[in-house]
Amino acid sequence: SEIVQNLNEPCVIEDPSWIKPGMSAWDHWWHGEVKMEMPVIKQYIDLASEMGWEYMLVDWQWYGQFNTPEADITTWAPQIDMPEIIRYAAEKKVDIIVWLYSRDVNRNSAYKSAFPLYKQWGVSGVKIDFMDREDQQMVNWYHDIIKCAADNQLLVNFHGAYKPDGIIRTYPNMITREGVMGNEYYKFSDSMNPEHNVTIAFTRMLAGQMDYTPGGFLNVTREDFKQQVPALVWNTRACELAKFVVYESPLTVVCDHPDNILGQAGADFLKIVPTVWDDIHFMEGYPGDYVALAKRSGDEWYLGVLNNSQRKEVELELDFLPEGEFEMEMWADTKKSDKEPKILEKKSKKVSKGDALKIKLAVNGGFAAVIR
Repeated sequence: SEIVQNLNEPCVIEDPSWIKPGMSAWDHWWHGEVKMEMPVIKQYIDLASEMGWEYMLVDWQWYGQFNTPEADITTWAPQIDMPEIIRYAAEKKVDIIVWLYSRDVNRNSAYKSAFPLYKQWGVSGVKIDFMDREDQQMVNWYHDIIKCAADNQLLVNFHGAYKPDGIIRTYPNMITREGVMGNEYYKFSDSMNPEHNVTIAFTRMLAGQMDYTPGGFLNVTREDFKQQVPALVWNTRACELAKFVVYESPLTVVCDHPDNILGQAGADFLKIVPTVWDDIHFMEGYPGDYVALAKRSGDEWYLGVLNNSQRKEVELELDFLPEGEFEMEMWADTKKSDKEPKILEKKSKKVSKGDALKIKLAVNGGFAAVIR
């Protein structure tokens, strides 16, 4: 829904052409403890480059100890070389986003000197974390951060954030924010489940973009799920792909490790799926049961279906297509996906406007497709 967004003032950035949506790799604690080391950072830059993604997010500890009075967000840790990171990424046609702890950003208004410096370095954006409040003082602080970032051509991704308030219309550099129980909760909670993942498409997403951080490729059954490192995800691989279509985030941050993505089933879908859309069509669904969305990017339509924990067959009408014949490429659950969630089937078929598409969804399953 764009209602909340449209209650905000129109864009005030005179030339927003520097604001690029896209996908991002992420060298983060979700897969394991962050190793803030140059070879690891370059491995994730290589992942972004090979996948054709626009960004790589350098996570916590790049400036050493955080959330301390001595923390300095203008100086990189001794074991890394930020100019070399940015040079190497540029060589690979990848832009860099850096993580920041909110108190370090706020202390003595450090961001006012740091943001111009980041622009000078060649950093493209900031991810600011652990605000965990939405009182008036904090809301005003968000606005100060967003404006200062815009003045220095920096994207902003808020984590530990309150739900969207639509300011992305006025300042589109505020490209995404968390404010959702997303994939990171698989690491330390049993609260995640397919019913939740379906429901947030009908609830949280009404408020706007959400940085759920999809892309967990260590897919397991509910019986095999446990809190661990590297993190496991309790749904099928096809379902994980569908999250990239269903969930709205102009900057989509992919959570898993390069070794778990490259060459794996479904990785090819993550090379082509967009992060912004020209049209959205609700197909079928009900909160907690399943959700099916079709989204258009240019002349291509992408389909995403998320299922709950009950196997089912759904029938979707392709009534949104224009006249003509189209090729649909599909990444779907198989008969084995209930027990082996990493397994998916890739196939193609001809489709036309008004066709009825019958899809068999596995337990905790999903479906993703592109129609050309």
